[in-house]
Amino acid sequence: MSNPFGGGDPAVYSQPAHDVPPLHPVPAAVVAEWPPGTFLENLAPSAAHPGSWLVTIPSHNRVDRVDPDGSRHTVAEVPNAVTGIATTGFGTFVLTGVMGAAGWQLARIDESTDSAGGSAGTVDIVCDIPDLRLGNGLAWDGRRLFAVDSALGHLVAIDPVAGTSAVWLAHELLGPLERDSPLPGANGITVHDPYVYVTNSGRALLLRCPLTGHDLAGELEVVAEQQAGDDFDIDPRGRVYLATNVQHSVVRLDPDGHREGIAGLEQWVAGATSAALDPRDPTALYVTSTGGILNPPPGGVQPGRLVRLTLDS
Repeated sequence: MSNPFGGGDPAVYSQPAHDVPPLHPVPAAVVAEWPPGTFLENLAPSAAHPGSWLVTIPSHNRVDRVDPDGSRHTVAEVPNAVTGIATTGFGTFVLTGVMGAAGWQLARIDESTDSAGGSAGTVDIVCDIPDLRLGNGLAWDGRRLFAVDSALGHLVAIDPVAGTSAVWLAHELLGPLERDSPLPGANGITVHDPYVYVTNSGRALLLRCPLTGHDLAGELEVVAEQQAGDDFDIDPRGRVYLATNVQHSVVRLDPDGHREGIAGLEQWVAGATSAALDPRDPTALYVTSTGGILNPPPGGVQPGRLVRLTLDS
């Protein structure tokens, strides 16, 4: 079944591939940098400090806040890796655990106790998530959180108030293409009514499923194929902004099927892992990058960065 983004029948997928679209870069500026080897994974707007961004750093088991002036502050330090992050009306939540192992948890970060001097905020464990082995993206639909498991190939719904969780959707297309592939399966996740959108990095797919339905697995739809993707965001007009990680770019997918790169190595997005629209400014897209840790660019691994891209209105 085809759709406006250029997807097709899931049965045809056997090998990952990525069609490199033309690059038409938008204005870019580096907001903050970290030393090479710092793996920035995901980001979310700060609730306690409007205009600032929270960045998860699994390589260093912490969450940093970046203020508009580019200054960095450690907000939370945890014993294990921290990956997905979501800001909600109930607080800011993160996934934390050991990659590939049981014991993942949902934690709530209280930024109100941190300070400009660098003291960390408090971290409270909300609940265990027994159905995660490689927690990745995290998204909020207004009443529950959706967590991605990149190894087991399913999505987990979490009630942060009740402290409960359960597998919400499992499907072959959410799993990695090969057991020992260096690229994860299901990875980034975004809720854009009335759908949950998910990238599968190893299969180079963008997928979506309705928030409600009688047969969620049967309604899982391929939105785009041959499209590398990590974490991403979707604007009110339905345009998807994908961080491609190993392709060192940010790609925009339009609802009419048009694709184009809007940032590349010269826009400082080597190893781009996440893209998020600024809720205060629709022309601002923030991107985290690893500097190319998984696929070093010419010249070697660069600093990890938070980059601001200026979009067309």
